[in-house]
Amino acid sequence: MVKSVLSTASGARLQLVLRSEEVDFNWLFLPGGPGLGSESLLPLLNILKLPGNFWLLDLPGDGSNTTSDNPASFSKWPIALIEAVSPFDQVVLVAHSTGGMYALSLPELEGLLEGLILLDSAPNSKWQASFAEVIRDFPVPGLEILLEKYEKTPNNQTLKEVTLASAPYLFTKKGQASGIKLLQSLPYNYETYQWSDKYFDRRYQAKWIPKTILTLILTGEKDLITPLKLFQQDRRFNRENIIFKSIEEAGHFPWIENPEEVAQEFAAYAKQLRK
Repeated sequence: MVKSVLSTASGARLQLVLRSEEVDFNWLFLPGGPGLGSESLLPLLNILKLPGNFWLLDLPGDGSNTTSDNPASFSKWPIALIEAVSPFDQVVLVAHSTGGMYALSLPELEGLLEGLILLDSAPNSKWQASFAEVIRDFPVPGLEILLEKYEKTPNNQTLKEVTLASAPYLFTKKGQASGIKLLQSLPYNYETYQWSDKYFDRRYQAKWIPKTILTLILTGEKDLITPLKLFQQDRRFNRENIIFKSIEEAGHFPWIENPEEVAQEFAAYAKQLRK
């Protein structure tokens, strides 16, 4: 249940979904996609017990945070993300998938964050090539037809159809039913998805490595899109302040298949952060 809503000058939306009397931290949850909305992270928030306030963060023009010109609004995402974290004390940014890539593209964040959690993300655009190999080796029946349909007629509905058909890449067999139920409930925004694909995804390269803040890089053991090895093989991220965690029997949304282990890792991280 949303308790209050804040907006930044550039149009980022912050929804307070949990207010804690023990306000140690402000946890800001940034979704992946883009185009899926922060609603994709609600099942994660529901399993976490952490000190502080929980905020769902939607960048301008993304998800259900629509504007009269979504691509133009979303193009301001760097300013909007900095605006979103700046007003708060002791901010922990929890960024999923492409959201984590946005975070690693803004060196300014290191001076604004108390902590950083990257969920199923990557340090550069090489994840696209490795995922293309997965698609080639393990094709999903009917997906190619839906992709052609989307390319000919891009809209929110065709993006949703492609995403639902991609469930075998997003979830393990155990998690597919719950995962599809989640995907069916999300707001889809093809315009921001297209903007990111054209202007960000293909040229992405992390512009900073956390050197001072405690960072947790957590990924599903069976994530086919952004496996943990992408970070582990990048020596720049092998630092004492950076923790790698693999969640057993889980995919790209590990809180779907293994919520208990995800919650445990968040709790352990919060405990270490408070030391």
